Amino acid sequence: MVPKPLAWGVAALSIPYLFLLATSGIFGADEPRYAAIGHQMAASGDWITPVLWGKPWFEKPPLLYWMIAGFDLLGFPPDWAARLPVALLGLGFLFLMPGAEAALVLGTSVGWLALSQAAVTDIPLAVCFNAWLILMLRERPWLAGVALGAAVLAKGLVPLVLCLPVAFLYRREWRHWVTCVAVAAPWYLACYAVNGKVFIDEFIVKHHIQRFVSPDLQHVQPWWFYLPVLAGLLFPWTAALLRVRLAERPYLWTAIWGLLFFSASRNKLPAYLLPLLPSFAMLIAARLLRWHYAVAAGLLVALPAAAPWLPDAFDEGLSKAPFAITAWAWFLVVPVAAFAAWRFPKRGLIGAAMLPSVV
Repeated sequence: MVPKPLAWGVAALSIPYLFLLATSGIFGADEPRYAAIGHQMAASGDWITPVLWGKPWFEKPPLLYWMIAGFDLLGFPPDWAARLPVALLGLGFLFLMPGAEAALVLGTSVGWLALSQAAVTDIPLAVCFNAWLILMLRERPWLAGVALGAAVLAKGLVPLVLCLPVAFLYRREWRHWVTCVAVAAPWYLACYAVNGKVFIDEFIVKHHIQRFVSPDLQHVQPWWFYLPVLAGLLFPWTAALLRVRLAERPYLWTAIWGLLFFSASRNKLPAYLLPLLPSFAMLIAARLLRWHYAVAAGLLVALPAAAPWLPDAFDEGLSKAPFAITAWAWFLVVPVAAFAAWRFPKRGLIGAAMLPSVV
């Protein structure tokens, strides 16, 4: 039974998650590529080999493509078929979070909200990996293994590395490994049987080993790159990180180990850190104060005003960046939103998250 505060909170958050989902159209390098592969799967009926522009494409495993193809076959328009399953996954995962506070922190964080509206592999990986983590802590290993197998189908071997601290904590447990293999192995074996060594060379060697150790993929960043990225992904809860304590060991170990692992990689992209956000949300939720809610609500309301201005401010400087007169109206609402969240923390925060989507 889902607690009423959590159910109402997630229902309200469905507005910013779904309201403007397909208005922008798919964009960037990855979204059109993944959408095209999913649509091709639906058209061809080949659910084993991902195909892009007539050639096999082994950069990612098939879970996202299967999701897009499934919604395509259900008759959704192309952009909706690409984005809606990811948005529903990111939003639905909030029901699994332990506690309404942690769900609200995660659901209103910019990283989780933004990537839940993009047809990329990061949300499927993050949801499936963290479902494994939560189900293991709830002592449901068979279901946990299903989630871990789905994570391996979402983004390859990465979740098997991220799970090491908690897997060591449950080192005498074996049932989750059985169902993980049962879920993930059939596609890997089938894809190898159909495509042979080229699948291993592309998927394992190039997109796992070389992505970690080689600068050839041109995403090289310094070791400290993920520290400001983490602060940005957790916005508007960044300040609450200062109150995190050495508690909730499984979540703490997962967060620290994941941060170290991703920082050790030569190639770094901001979205790689997304699977760690639920653990950080759990750590933050355990230490929240009223002023954290107030600050978060104020920042969420201010975000629509500042967002169009920030790119020019970074490129041209603060004095040269144009700032729309109408944007000031949002800043007038900031103290109202902050006070509402101070007085009624959860309801005020949810209202602040909904407001930019409905105005």
